[in-house]
Amino acid sequence: MASKTKLLVVPCSGERTAELANKVTKILRDDYGLEDKVELLTSLRRSGIEKGTPKNHQHELVSDYFPDVEAQIDIGRNQLYDIIRGSHVALVEHMLTPDRFVTEGQPQCISVNDHLMTVRGYLDVLKNTDTLQRTLLAPYLTYVRSHSINKYKKRGFFQFDSLKIMMEDLQRGKLNSLITIDPHAKEAAQIAESLGMDFHSINPFHSARAINPYKLGISGEKSKDVRKRLRPFQERFAELRKEKKGDLYVIVVDSGSESKCENFIERACPDLTPEEFYALLVNFDKDRNAYDRSSTDIKSFSPINRSNMNPEGTYIIIDDMAFSLGTANGAGKIVKEATGGKGRVELWTSHAVTMPDQHEKANNRSYIDKVVCLDTVPQHTALDFEYIHASAHLLASGLYKTHQRLVASR
Repeated sequence: MASKTKLLVVPCSGERTAELANKVTKILRDDYGLEDKVELLTSLRRSGIEKGTPKNHQHELVSDYFPDVEAQIDIGRNQLYDIIRGSHVALVEHMLTPDRFVTEGQPQCISVNDHLMTVRGYLDVLKNTDTLQRTLLAPYLTYVRSHSINKYKKRGFFQFDSLKIMMEDLQRGKLNSLITIDPHAKEAAQIAESLGMDFHSINPFHSARAINPYKLGISGEKSKDVRKRLRPFQERFAELRKEKKGDLYVIVVDSGSESKCENFIERACPDLTPEEFYALLVNFDKDRNAYDRSSTDIKSFSPINRSNMNPEGTYIIIDDMAFSLGTANGAGKIVKEATGGKGRVELWTSHAVTMPDQHEKANNRSYIDKVVCLDTVPQHTALDFEYIHASAHLLASGLYKTHQRLVASR
């Protein structure tokens, strides 16, 4: 049943963030039956405001950056009361946009900190009216890399706990719920829970069995189509398995991704026994022992090692983030050497967080045949990756479930 509670989708930024918010809104209307119960509120840039417009209760929503990239969020009281008040506000923001500049042709780029401050600005403005709930949709969640605090503390090395600080600040801004895709740090959910925040992590590697159509209010042919869009990597694996006749292997690059890879291959190959699907995993061990250096090698218990790699196989590296592909190339090099250069190596990743100065290294990969990633981070066309356009569908599913929980609680 469609909710009577209004869901208001608000893109915090323009350009591709606005495009993402538009897609999420359309999916909620068409696939999940919210129809007129979901609305889209877009903002204007300062240049879109007519000169001489008074700053008063009738002023439209403005979201922009000053020339020094300070965030600017303005709105008139009437718009707050007439459009936003009493609704479930879903803020949408790309937290990383490597090739976005304040003004086209200018050298000043927009950083993760600028996006974070923009979200914080929206939360601050919303304090001036009553909302039922405030939810943030962030395809890629930033500040997740410095999360192994205790691990390094044992070595006498201390890290800034940026993830905890960011989550605490969002909670102070009265954010109730956060929806993101495949966060690098599982600690994000733990921190959110400790702060009384709902945290919805979407797994793009899960199978059809992990997607409950009843929670999404869908059935029949629509259910089949929607569920396919919510398991992008499983669908790709099924096609490859059909083409390659089963000669597919999954590389586990480190201990942190073991369970993800094991669950993926088990769900992708339900016809295999546990021994058979574990035999398709190549288990690597990685330890970052310096800022610019990490060691990578195959674990001793791995059923596949340098001596028995199938030269006719396709080896898929599953990871949540890709930078300059150093880790993937390290694993790929071992595969290529062990197969005489014949084995095919692909990297499948949720987030391409490659910055412009890393493009050359990422594109000139020596041991990776293809990189496939989701469109969670808007990237420049110069980056030679293949993208799966699934972010809007994944986020819409998470937002629908979050919204329905809110409706059921009222």
